[in-house]
Amino acid sequence: MPAPDPSGVTIDRQGGGFSLLVDTFLLSGRTQRMARAGRIAHNLRRDGWACLWCKRPVPEFRRADALYCCEGCRKRATRERLSGLRN
Repeated sequence: MPAPDPSGVTIDRQGGGFSLLVDTFLLSGRTQRMARAGRIAHNLRRDGWACLWCKRPVPEFRRADALYCCEGCRKRATRERLSGLRN
């Protein structure tokens, strides 16, 4: 599956809120970008789209369903979860 277009959706943090700018070309990928923007807006309303491990904001080039800001945070969370199961 290809990665999302890094310039397709831009998140602007303004004071206590957010604004989304969706860059739609004529008809190319408009439905997918609008769906991705809707999912990102849902994430922002829920928790500010923060990494579950380090609590930093998830970069906007990540997939809309990303829970972690990078692979390192995802791996650290998995290691902690697995070590808790072994004890």
